[in-house]
Amino acid sequence: LPIYRVTAMGQGTSRIQQPGCQYDDHFLILFNPTENQVEFDTTQSRLVCFAINHQSHQKFNAKSLGRTVVNDAKLISETFVQIGAVTEGNTAIHVATENPGNCTFEGMRRCFIDAAKSVGAKGLFVFHFSGHGIQIGDYQFGLAPSDFDYSYSTCITARVLNDWLTEASCKAKHALFTLDCCHAGGIADSLTSVILHRSLFVASACTANESSYVVGTLGHSMFSYFLADATRKQTSDPRKLPLCNILTECRTCCKALSSLLVKYEAPGRVASCQIDPELITFTGGTQSYSDDETDGVHKFILYLAKHYDLKYPVLPLHTETKRWLNSIVESITTLRGRDHLTGKVLVTAMCSVMMSIASYQLAFEPKSVSNPNTFITAFLKMVSFFDLHCPGFDLSIDHFRCSWEYYIYVLQKNAVDDASTKALGITILKENNASMDEDDECDGGQNEVASSIAFEVWIPL
Repeated sequence: LPIYRVTAMGQGTSRIQQPGCQYDDHFLILFNPTENQVEFDTTQSRLVCFAINHQSHQKFNAKSLGRTVVNDAKLISETFVQIGAVTEGNTAIHVATENPGNCTFEGMRRCFIDAAKSVGAKGLFVFHFSGHGIQIGDYQFGLAPSDFDYSYSTCITARVLNDWLTEASCKAKHALFTLDCCHAGGIADSLTSVILHRSLFVASACTANESSYVVGTLGHSMFSYFLADATRKQTSDPRKLPLCNILTECRTCCKALSSLLVKYEAPGRVASCQIDPELITFTGGTQSYSDDETDGVHKFILYLAKHYDLKYPVLPLHTETKRWLNSIVESITTLRGRDHLTGKVLVTAMCSVMMSIASYQLAFEPKSVSNPNTFITAFLKMVSFFDLHCPGFDLSIDHFRCSWEYYIYVLQKNAVDDASTKALGITILKENNASMDEDDECDGGQNEVASSIAFEVWIPL
């Protein structure tokens, strides 16, 4: 699990990385990366668990999760009490068959807000969900309360959770969400873009395209079982949770056990049931910083998070795109080892990666490639990729401009509507005081942005 930590985006960069790790779909932007643990006051902390073991809608008749999710919720609660992170009187477990009024959409809202509201300014707020994860359309994900009826209004999305946190005026120093459900990774991606809490950590049982599995003989889901086990083993001080170490241990065990399981799909075809838990975090989103504390690029990253991601659903990069990023690590390392990843070569490499990401997305996710949020995701992943493998490079607003122009070039070359992404880039450049040519004014997508590219695109000789 790559643990990627940045202060001031390029200044004072530091990281902790497991030996031999390749690029993965994780990047963390942290303002105080000196400790590999989350510190808090145990007396001010609260934990709320939901076990949705029954659904009222008839379509769920064959999908009720039974006792397993109840066991999981109780195990998580007992673990946090056992290590001393939360006192027993400050925990609550809500089970659909035992507390039906607390597990509907409205009931979960009320219980969530009550718990979040009672957390002190130095405390930890833990929200655990065991139940069904839902995919709505192509890119939206959410949690299913007991009265979920396949309508958007009864689905607990990232925006809903953000509304609940806002309504609660949650003062917690840190918030930890543990999601044990299918599509958990998709929900986690959305949460870390939509919820701008001062310190948010989301541990998900699997990626956006995977299912969380239970094994009857274990009595728990794999994720909750190994998460609780790793929390007990890795925590020596109840006031300090080493979340990265906990999730690394949990992920390793989950992948090992789930790799033993495959399921039959059709004659001649089986599918792997391996799960890949994730830890995603965004820290510092609601804090303010003076000009002396934060450089222009860092402000720009905060600008993207605060003023853009709130408006759109998160669009994760396609699996093939991420697989390709893994494949070019050796090339990047080679260039860096020969001191070439500076100046024009660095810019050319970054722009080439952005062109390739756009091409992969066009090939495998054509419906979303022109969505501005796909570009934002691609740019942030590209930056995290280069900083992970080329520590210490200086990121500037010009890198954003060139990356944006090359992404637009791919859309224009393939006759894809680029108006929204183009307008977004122009707006961001202007608001960040980047130099703009008069011809760059947004005109509905008619101008050829590629004409202003500083370096020639790759052209066959």
